[in-house]
Amino acid sequence: MKGQELKILFYQDTAYLTSYKPLTFKQVQLPEYAQTKGFKQPAYWTVRVINHIESKKKLFCDVISYHVGETELNYTQQVLDKIDNIEIVTFRDIDTRGLFKTLFGGTSPSSYVPSKSVSVDKPKHHHQFETAVRQPYKLTFKETFYVPIKNVHFILGGVSFEMWLQEPNKRVEFTIPNEDIREEFDAVKNYFANVLGTKKIQVNVTIELSDDKVTALSAESAEINKINKELIEKVRFELLKTIKKVNVNSDKNILTIEECFENLNDKQLNPTTFYNDDKDFIDDLLKLSGTRHYKHLRYLSSKHAHNTMKLRYVRNPFSFIFLLERNMDNYLVWETLDTEEATYIWKIGKDTNAIKSELERLESIVNKIKVEGKKAYLDTAKEELIRIFHDYSVDGDGFVTWKEKLERILI
Repeated sequence: MKGQELKILFYQDTAYLTSYKPLTFKQVQLPEYAQTKGFKQPAYWTVRVINHIESKKKLFCDVISYHVGETELNYTQQVLDKIDNIEIVTFRDIDTRGLFKTLFGGTSPSSYVPSKSVSVDKPKHHHQFETAVRQPYKLTFKETFYVPIKNVHFILGGVSFEMWLQEPNKRVEFTIPNEDIREEFDAVKNYFANVLGTKKIQVNVTIELSDDKVTALSAESAEINKINKELIEKVRFELLKTIKKVNVNSDKNILTIEECFENLNDKQLNPTTFYNDDKDFIDDLLKLSGTRHYKHLRYLSSKHAHNTMKLRYVRNPFSFIFLLERNMDNYLVWETLDTEEATYIWKIGKDTNAIKSELERLESIVNKIKVEGKKAYLDTAKEELIRIFHDYSVDGDGFVTWKEKLERILI
């Protein structure tokens, strides 16, 4: 029988060397995942016998070609001497493409003849047929698919996601490395989708199987590779634009940055995603275009007593309240982002325990201005209120003059 060319027919979960004697997939030693799934369409392989081990009722073969479709076993094969005694069929190698082509079917009829280079490892010392031990079939295949960004988890040093794969018929977790990504970004991944300009990423995966077990896998995505320091900065500014425009769900008009985030409709937003403290936050915010009082706010932020009081954000008009500490007294300074409002200054003394009550008083002042207008407040304002008017005709933004006036007030 050595050197004889034969056909092995496959129907669902059964193989045939003769039309009257079925063999199981375990007998023909197909990989376990093939044994589990079976063939979707009738198929057959053309093989050449390398050796016939009669004592073990075993054939050892080379696969010449793979075919999808019906065929008939010829008379010569069915009457071969002792063909009906064969109980085991093993193969020197199985081509990955040929196996999957016939296993999953497709256009019928179709054929595939493998090249000499195959993707399945060959058993060592295959010439010693009587003592050879079957080596596991190591298959490598590639697949491309799309994953919605909402289903991707941002983790430290990359992203991860799970995907159900037909092969190996299980849910597999993939990781795409990217050293610029942190797990905090998972809360704002919709902003990454906006900046990337897509709601899903294309993923190319490579999977290695040893029989039906995953031994190695890798994944890459062009979209994830685009996430670098420059793109992350764009995401930060997208977030800031949202903060600037959105209406906060709170009765309070003066909030800390943390309270601002907590009261947004998007509960996942968190200032710590990008910022270590409120100083970093306002520094980024001031980089946005259209900030009329950029220099003024940068200066006030640099002088703000961050360790004593958290920076306060005023919803309307969009503005900030700073605490400036001096030797004689402390001061609360209210400065807007874009409007032509004057800079409002209140001297509050040196008692840091009084800051909370002063902020509550300031809340009522801001609410009164918001409802009744500036004039109603100014008509009743006490002497501790000081205003510095902006003169935009000087130096373009009047910052130098404004700073000189402020320093004369602060003692």
